[in-house]
Amino acid sequence: MDTRRLSRIIGAAVLVLAPLGLVAGTLTEPHFDQDAPAVDQLAEVAEVAVPAAAARTLVALLILLMPIAVLFAARLARRGAPRLAAIGGALSFLAWSAGIASIGGVEAAYWFGSRLQDRATVAALLDSVSADPVYNTQLLVFVLGHLIGMLVLGIGLWRSRAVPAWVGILFGLSPFLHAVAMGMGPAVDAVAYGLLLVATTGCAVALYRTPDAEWDLPARTAVTPAPERVAA
Repeated sequence: MDTRRLSRIIGAAVLVLAPLGLVAGTLTEPHFDQDAPAVDQLAEVAEVAVPAAAARTLVALLILLMPIAVLFAARLARRGAPRLAAIGGALSFLAWSAGIASIGGVEAAYWFGSRLQDRATVAALLDSVSADPVYNTQLLVFVLGHLIGMLVLGIGLWRSRAVPAWVGILFGLSPFLHAVAMGMGPAVDAVAYGLLLVATTGCAVALYRTPDAEWDLPARTAVTPAPERVAA
């Protein structure tokens, strides 16, 4: 069974849905004073309505696709820029996985902990997690890994000529735009993630339009011609 077209369709869908989840997550995330004590933050999370929490669950499922999305982006850049695609794809995959495991886990703890009566114990647990070196290492891997990985992968997309140059540039700059925008409010942050969505949509279109015959071709490498034999 030839699954090349199916894999490209799935990849195109993932490249659109994953950053769409980031945009939606920014707009639906409960906003509270993150510098406040954990007990106060739990009280604010407890006021979030159940329908809003259900929407956050759907958003979380879409965000879970981000590690897969960067692998499909790397797959798109692989033929024209194999080294950049491999390095950028690996770093981005590791970073997004670490971010989902750390930030996503703590967010779930806030949600379920806010529904318990003994919030003081939950708050003590959350404070311990925030001070845990493993948790902070995961955060560091996410921050540095996705900044560097997405930049390298964006350069790879640009150099590979698999997508228009502006797609690769926007892809590589998107995490830096998010880093600047996240302190300016959810609307501005959503715009920053929206630019990533524009870039990944460009990747999705290129991926979908890739002919089956070119899907599994090896990377383009310079081939040294064999020396001509001298006639005896």
